[in-house]
Amino acid sequence: MYYDLRHAILNNIRLHPRVAYQGLFDLETQADAFIASLPSMPSFRNPYHAAITILDWDHKLPSQKLKVHLYAFYSETTYQAGLESFDDRLEVIGAKDQYPEFDVPDFGDLFADEAYQAELSIDGKLGDCVLTSAWRRDIEPEETSQAISLIKDTPEYKELIKSQINRPVHFGGLEPVSWTPPCETSYAKWTLDIWYLLAFDGRVGSGKSFLVDLDKGELIQYREFSVQTG
Repeated sequence: MYYDLRHAILNNIRLHPRVAYQGLFDLETQADAFIASLPSMPSFRNPYHAAITILDWDHKLPSQKLKVHLYAFYSETTYQAGLESFDDRLEVIGAKDQYPEFDVPDFGDLFADEAYQAELSIDGKLGDCVLTSAWRRDIEPEETSQAISLIKDTPEYKELIKSQINRPVHFGGLEPVSWTPPCETSYAKWTLDIWYLLAFDGRVGSGKSFLVDLDKGELIQYREFSVQTG
């Protein structure tokens, strides 16, 4: 079992054929530096059983950067399902691969218990890691209630409410948005992100974000957010 994703990917880094063709990453000489560049990535509620890391291409020749997919699994059963998903995609890529003339699929959206994505520059600089698993928005009602009760008792929220006398009623109240991993916040633990909408023009919304550590019962970060619809 692994409690940090960095420890689960040591021996399972794979290259998209178009990355291998271009000689953009050498597993023997660059893998250790790549792993060392990863941020802390503790598991959510289950320890990791295994992981598949794929250095993917950007659909350009020559490639300007690499896409990194980190696929994590909580059990042998889900790991085998992930391997099958990878193999199926590899077959599709192989059937269409006529390097260098034509575009081919990548390894995005494979099956996994946890999935992350990042960008890696050709010179090895890693960008921000982002959780892409759809379940990040699955929040239990009792967790939402706990977080909102905590937020409403903070000075930040009370001051915010005082300053928003003319805020439209239809914007609603505090809204649970997602579970947020440490790699996105630089905080040691997973947090729950709660939003309070302050403006929306039909396309772009903005407001305040409250990051809550439910285990400690504390507000960890208070920050601005902006989101575009469509």
